[in-house]
Amino acid sequence: MRGRKRLLSWVPTVLGLLVFAAVAAWMVLGVREASEVSDREGLRLAEQAVRQAAVSCYALEGTYPATYEDLKRSSGIAVDEEKYSVFYDIFASNIMPDITVLERQG
Repeated sequence: MRGRKRLLSWVPTVLGLLVFAAVAAWMVLGVREASEVSDREGLRLAEQAVRQAAVSCYALEGTYPATYEDLKRSSGIAVDEEKYSVFYDIFASNIMPDITVLERQG
């Protein structure tokens, strides 16, 4: 009887540790998911900002900037270039350039 009481006295402790571990794992997964969502949203916002800056330049000047550097100078746009790579490919000054923003690896 006494051995059984000792065994049963550990059950709440073990259950408490298991619940704690499950909650901790759930929180880590939640933080990781939130970080991934934030990264995707940042990428989307960066590309949207470059597109809007290009359209604004076209509306004001009648032509799209010839290069991404020209776009930065004329619009004052600031994209975190350590985090994102901006590809700005223009065919003609009156046709919307192909704009792609990618997250840098590493």
